[in-house]
Amino acid sequence: MSYLAISWLCLLAFFIVVILEMLLPSAGVLFVVSVVLAGAAVIAGFLHSLYLGAAMVALLVVSMPALFALFAHVWPRTPIGKRLIRDAPSPESVLPTIATQHSLDEYKGMKAQVVSPMLPTGSIRIAERTLVATSETGAIEVGEWVRVVRIQMNRMFVIPIEASDDLQAPGGFEQKVDQAVQEALHDFDWENDPPDKRS
Repeated sequence: MSYLAISWLCLLAFFIVVILEMLLPSAGVLFVVSVVLAGAAVIAGFLHSLYLGAAMVALLVVSMPALFALFAHVWPRTPIGKRLIRDAPSPESVLPTIATQHSLDEYKGMKAQVVSPMLPTGSIRIAERTLVATSETGAIEVGEWVRVVRIQMNRMFVIPIEASDDLQAPGGFEQKVDQAVQEALHDFDWENDPPDKRS
């Protein structure tokens, strides 16, 4: 076989191996083979003639940018490329804490449905979005309705609808406080205390 045929065959094999390197996870083995084939094509070309050797070098130099562009376009779509290249981060993960908290403030006071057990943290469905929230009253079962009561440190806190409605009723919270104070005063035995303590 003449050096002319060897040179062209090595160049063709070089392009085939480079394409296989894009598609198959070879841990760099195919890349090394492609470099060897490119060198063999150039050497065989120069052994045939100075013009063929120069033509091989020119073809390799001109084809490199096209191969890199093809690699950048094809490789992320291959199975190995999809496994290694992560998806773009969500806006919530790159926003500063203050900006994220401001975006959560719009949900304060809104109703939401629990979509995963809150023990006490779980997922809720609110305004067509699924967000993470923390229960302030203990565990809450899936399917129950809750209300967002506060946003603190980029965390959403909720309580069951019954408790939130009770607290939001006119005078509800004040009545509970007054009742607790009256019960505490009633349980305290003023008559049996020494005079100096009552003064």
